[in-house]
Amino acid sequence: MIIEVDIEGEDRVRRYRVRRDRGTIRMWRLSVADSDDNASVVHIDWRMPEPGNYSLIVDGHSYDVHVDEAEEDPELLELHLLGDVVRARASDARRHRNAPTDAAPDGTVSVTAPIPGRVIKVLAAPGTAVKRGDGIIVLEAMKMENELKAPRDGTVVDVTVQEGAGVERGAVLAIIE
Repeated sequence: MIIEVDIEGEDRVRRYRVRRDRGTIRMWRLSVADSDDNASVVHIDWRMPEPGNYSLIVDGHSYDVHVDEAEEDPELLELHLLGDVVRARASDARRHRNAPTDAAPDGTVSVTAPIPGRVIKVLAAPGTAVKRGDGIIVLEAMKMENELKAPRDGTVVDVTVQEGAGVERGAVLAIIE
């Protein structure tokens, strides 16, 4: 998953590739070029002893962090760390890239590939009724599985790919009506 973090007072959005494995998180801060070669890797071991409170070990250093989420916008965060308060917006980059602004005039929306990859599973066949957020396609890219979800309620009218197929960024994978 790629997460974009916009910290109040900074002039640019930071991008991180995040991979979670049980209680450990591997996080790469991506450069402007978004290349793994230019990324620095951070290892994070974390526990959540109670909701909103996190105990982190980041590259061997221990931190206690309290996170407040805004009720009206769960992407808006207030992080309490080492006596400071940092306000940030953290979001899954794919969510904004895949979110349709409006349905097409005929009422259809397309589920598209956010990045190049390989289709490893088709979760919803044509004729399947789906709700917003239901999984449609699982796409593997950069050794990570990405479940692409229905952007709205509807019926899958077409799946344009088969399992095992390679796809380019922006390719239409399924159509929902």
